[in-house]
Amino acid sequence: MDTATNETRIESGAVVLGGRRIPAAWLADNAEGARSHVGGHRLAGALALSGLTVEAAWIDGETLFARLSDGETRRVPLATLGEPPADDGAALWLTAAAGEDGPPIDFTAYLEDDAALAEALTRIVRRGIVFLTGAGSEPETVARFVARFGYIRETNYGRLFDVREEARPSHLAYSPVGLDLHTDNPYRDPEPTLQALHVIEAASDGGESLFADGFAHAEALRAATPERFEILTRTPVPFAYEGAAGERFLARRPILETDGAGRLRSIRVNHRAMGATPLDGAEAWYEAYLDLYGRLHAPDACIARRLAPGEIVLFDNRRLLHGRAAYAGAGGARGGRWLQGCYAERDGLLAKLAQISR
Repeated sequence: MDTATNETRIESGAVVLGGRRIPAAWLADNAEGARSHVGGHRLAGALALSGLTVEAAWIDGETLFARLSDGETRRVPLATLGEPPADDGAALWLTAAAGEDGPPIDFTAYLEDDAALAEALTRIVRRGIVFLTGAGSEPETVARFVARFGYIRETNYGRLFDVREEARPSHLAYSPVGLDLHTDNPYRDPEPTLQALHVIEAASDGGESLFADGFAHAEALRAATPERFEILTRTPVPFAYEGAAGERFLARRPILETDGAGRLRSIRVNHRAMGATPLDGAEAWYEAYLDLYGRLHAPDACIARRLAPGEIVLFDNRRLLHGRAAYAGAGGARGGRWLQGCYAERDGLLAKLAQISR
């Protein structure tokens, strides 16, 4: 803030500074010394804020001083009064060309060099996806990859899961058919936020991996037809999965989820796992849904990459959709195309990025 023009006055028990009201409770809650140096948590509970008023306030240098009705004078750095940045660093991409974010990162460098690690994690924040090469073909390598920034989220598919052809597939992913773009596990509450896949064997023909930026196309929908965007944010739809043992996962969530400020938080598109949508308003809902679905599957919307053995891809499952082209199977025998994957969480990735960026 520009301290040269900052003049304070007291109005109804609050500080007025630069045309903004700053209540006593806020000052007490955010003053210097209000938080522990270990963990950054506040030292006092909220009950201590009740009934506080500001009795006097002044600025000295880069600090606002406020004497409150409890007799204590609080110090608040002027920098604390600034608005937090609205931009989280994401760079949305509508086309495959715009989604490219530099060459793949070497896996050994990722494991050993914090600069390479920071670049990989930053690409997830920026583009929602990162590719690595040189990881070899040893099973469980993907676990070493995730351990560098966080923890594996275990599901009913196991700590690690193998995406390869099976003689009697229990899931379409375990067959050689192509898969439309989708997000994983929308039937969970909450769904995994990150997915990692390590290529152990590649198909001899086909099997390209497909990726599209769901947030970019949702924002394009919002710009073109705001009413369709709103329909997809306010209409919960059911997603379900039933396992071989009879266990059933079910979650009702909208296709697009936004926060209180209208910013996108997640996209859920998985047509195979979607149940019957509400009949009331179904015509308008399907117009909006198919509009978004068509945008995501436009010819230039997807990164199509035939991953080679030793490559790893990590992507944001709340933002990006993924799929694959059909490939020549091995007649139901194991082999031919083998990806080993796992889920992880974005908060751990962001925490690690903050640590190594400090």
